[in-house]
Amino acid sequence: MTIEQIAKFFKLKPSLTVAGIQKEAGIKGNALSTALQNKEELSKMNLDKLLPILIGYGYNAMPQKAKIIAIVNNKGGVGKTTTTAILGEAMARKGLKVLMIDMDSQGNLSQIFSISTENGQVADSMLDNKVPLPIQQINENLFVVPSDLELQKVESVLLTAPSNQLRLKAALSTTATVGFDFILIDCPPSLGLLTMNAINASNSCLITVQPESSAVVGLNSIFDVIEDVNVYSGAGIKVEGIVFTMVKNNSVHTAFKELVRETYQNFKVFNTEIKESVDVSKAQAIRREMFVYKSNSTVGKAYEELATELLS
Repeated sequence: MTIEQIAKFFKLKPSLTVAGIQKEAGIKGNALSTALQNKEELSKMNLDKLLPILIGYGYNAMPQKAKIIAIVNNKGGVGKTTTTAILGEAMARKGLKVLMIDMDSQGNLSQIFSISTENGQVADSMLDNKVPLPIQQINENLFVVPSDLELQKVESVLLTAPSNQLRLKAALSTTATVGFDFILIDCPPSLGLLTMNAINASNSCLITVQPESSAVVGLNSIFDVIEDVNVYSGAGIKVEGIVFTMVKNNSVHTAFKELVRETYQNFKVFNTEIKESVDVSKAQAIRREMFVYKSNSTVGKAYEELATELLS
């Protein structure tokens, strides 16, 4: 067990504190916190004390590969791209290494971060598995695979191609994605071939819902698609949960939130809600990362809370 693995465990378990674990393990002084801060290995004696404590909190279950989450809804304008972008930023700020994949041919996720497709895009890797994903770095912990309108051609080209719903999964299985903690996939506003590729490539799906009639109506079809994928592929894809986005403080949104919670009691509905915010539009208009545009924005803090809830 290396200090890097210990550090990653704490990032994935935000409810745990270094001081609390250090005390519980009986490690004298500030040996653990100092080692983490200086990226120095612990002594064997302290490792022997620490290991059983971390195992008790789930260390052995810590994922060895990136967790892949598809951000899904078959309706447009319900915050999928915004959630992918700002949730990705929030996770990266926690020290997690995050890769975002733009699977919407509108390329809005790519545009938010001012990333062009000049050096390639996800479509290239889906059409030819020998082409590695063109991963582009945004900051120390945040990366993106861009897209543009060329992605539209993929659906028609792959329509009769073998394994046409597994092309993204194959692209993600390469060594290019090694070392990431999370991969977030921004899906298009449909349940077509591109979204099916995203779902098949994922471990779980996060469903963004604006609490209005038009956005709530299609929820059953999303759950049906995920169930079908699991039945016929045995993939075991989970529903991470439902997150309310673009929430307004009015009786209509309150009523639809209650309806969703009552109707989908078998699924997690996140306590964190993303309120409607003009900061999102402003930041995206000037193609600036949310936390760079406004580090203390209400919407940014909400996505940090969502990241914590997701990790918990």
